[in-house]
Amino acid sequence: MDLNSIFFLIFFFIFFLIIFKKLNIFVDNTNYSDHKKIGIENFKPIVIGGFYITLVVCIFFPKEFNLLKIATIFVFLIGLLSDRNFLPSPKYRIILQVIILSLLVFFEQLSISSININFIDQLFKNNIFNLIFIVFCLSILLNGSNFLDGLNGLVTGYYLIILSSLIFLNNFHLDFFIININEINLIEILFFSLIIFFIFNLIGLVYLGDSGAYILGLLVGFILIKMNQQNDFISPYYVVNMLWYPAFENLFSLIRRVYNKQSISVADKLHLHQLVYRFLKSKKIINKRIANPLSSLIILCFFIPGIFLSNLVYWHTANLIIILLCNIAIYLILFFLISKNFIHKK
Repeated sequence: MDLNSIFFLIFFFIFFLIIFKKLNIFVDNTNYSDHKKIGIENFKPIVIGGFYITLVVCIFFPKEFNLLKIATIFVFLIGLLSDRNFLPSPKYRIILQVIILSLLVFFEQLSISSININFIDQLFKNNIFNLIFIVFCLSILLNGSNFLDGLNGLVTGYYLIILSSLIFLNNFHLDFFIININEINLIEILFFSLIIFFIFNLIGLVYLGDSGAYILGLLVGFILIKMNQQNDFISPYYVVNMLWYPAFENLFSLIRRVYNKQSISVADKLHLHQLVYRFLKSKKIINKRIANPLSSLIILCFFIPGIFLSNLVYWHTANLIIILLCNIAIYLILFFLISKNFIHKK
């Protein structure tokens, strides 16, 4: 993107922020969700993330991605209904997501050829299985991204790291890492639009909301699947290493609740980011308002090394699996070390 486009994005974001602030539109409603109350000490935020990113996608993305634009609009509407508590049921939201994702995957002809496990690779030759697998992975990613969206800047920061990794690889491994020019433009547009949002999100002036979290999961998941589909030499585990955190957060939370005989549809305060935040807030020397963005930055710092190392060995499956296992081990160690202080304070 050129400098003029970046300045236009800044103006574009600030314009809608001022308009919505003046009109008191999309002000966060925390009354119905404990998950949303984490940042309540901050400014009265505007839940503009989904609206802003959807407009960026519809206006700035190339016309070759019209199907993605349509899917983004529908995912935004699902998230908006959730944000306004008009669609509180996770079950119905997931059903609607699966329908939209299935249509997107089918018409965009997204596919995965291999994950280096022979019997599963044979199953991938079946188009229906391939579609179901991708839709399952994307739905896990969308809802995992929403699980993470309890701290200011955590979700936007995480996806900014991923997008910066893709830009880095494209610039420094040009002979080996080929991305269609329209898709690298797409990555840059999303990257710069998120930087602007991240700054305001970190200080608590704006929130992503369910709509914004869903859309980021959809867009980055789409980009990485498309990239892997076009480049056989990129290990599928590079994609896994980019997206493992929101996906694992979702799956681990489900397993934890089932193990503890808790309802999987009722939110709790035992996600890793919530535990880190509660731990920092319990330290009297840290201001409550600072504890929120500081928790995000601490968590992001723990996972940056894994993403950076994955960029160095994006073709090497064995090394990528080792990195993935190390990432999961770090997550579990942090979770169990901190959770013992709050396990009875749900």
